[in-house]
Amino acid sequence: MKKFVKAAVCSLAAVMLISGCGKKKTEEPETTATVAETEQDILEGEVTLGEYKGLKVTPQNTEVTDEELQVTIDGRLAANPEYVEVDRPAKEGDVVNIDYVGMDQGEPFQGGTAEGYDLELGSGSFIDGFEDGLIGAVKGQELSLDLTFPDPYQNSDLAGKAVVFDVTVNKVQEKKDAELNQAFVEKVSGGMFTDVEEWKADLRTQLEDQKKLQAETMKEEEILMALVNNSQYTGIEDSVQKLYDESLFRQENVAVLNGMELKDLLGMYGMDEDSFKDMLMQQSENSIKVQLALEAVAEKEGLQVTEEDKAAIAEDNGAEDAEAMIAQVGQDAFDTYAIQWVALNYLKENAVEE
Repeated sequence: MKKFVKAAVCSLAAVMLISGCGKKKTEEPETTATVAETEQDILEGEVTLGEYKGLKVTPQNTEVTDEELQVTIDGRLAANPEYVEVDRPAKEGDVVNIDYVGMDQGEPFQGGTAEGYDLELGSGSFIDGFEDGLIGAVKGQELSLDLTFPDPYQNSDLAGKAVVFDVTVNKVQEKKDAELNQAFVEKVSGGMFTDVEEWKADLRTQLEDQKKLQAETMKEEEILMALVNNSQYTGIEDSVQKLYDESLFRQENVAVLNGMELKDLLGMYGMDEDSFKDMLMQQSENSIKVQLALEAVAEKEGLQVTEEDKAAIAEDNGAEDAEAMIAQVGQDAFDTYAIQWVALNYLKENAVEE
């Protein structure tokens, strides 16, 4: 089942799925305080709601212009070029089909072997020297490339090592621009369309749906931002720190599973560790604030989750039904998400476009 698709509530969904937030305490005082618990601890925090009805949101244009449609079509054409085999030495921009074996001290190393691999020369897909070593190669040629892995490298066992790649060139292909015709639309649509105009009409519909989803997401984000900014919070520090710690632990585990430290993984995305941690702390704080405020709205307005709501939540998230979703995320997580989903819809119904 795909993750929760409502982008504006991703933060609260992350709280539930990552830290297991769920049920409220039954002994709460008659205030707007709400309390959630994880599998390990009770996360406490109190919120005093400010203005939450009639929140102002920016209207979004969901029309798809002819220019936008053409940009998308051009992008599809560029992403699906044609390849024509040529009888000449390979040059940058060509696609060579190759077999290769990477050797470390005369022995093949794990992940260094492939057959029938299509490689675009100049794409930077392989380590330095690999693609340059194939410039000028012809069909049927066998080469040995003496190369050195960079340090650091995602596989620490290979970082900085000198290796040899034995490569066989199966064919050299020249990349040519695709043409918008019957063959193209049939190819990119998996056989669903053979008529160009029908394909373009379907593509326009897809773009309109994307714009509507983006507009809905922006509306929800504006509402949640206003809700949080209008509210006052006390006693959430421990909750934020616990969520931050759990989220950081999971990110560090992702790095370990990829044979790296967190700083190396972040470096691949152009982010340093301090900036990432600052961002993660801010996200954790926002998640806690969103969750507490939405639960407070639900409590103050006496909102309840109906069977229709449960079915809609399941449909939104690609589940067969609510029971199937509960089986995956757990009853507590589903209940928490459901009441907050109802509260968010209440705020949307009462928002004002301006």
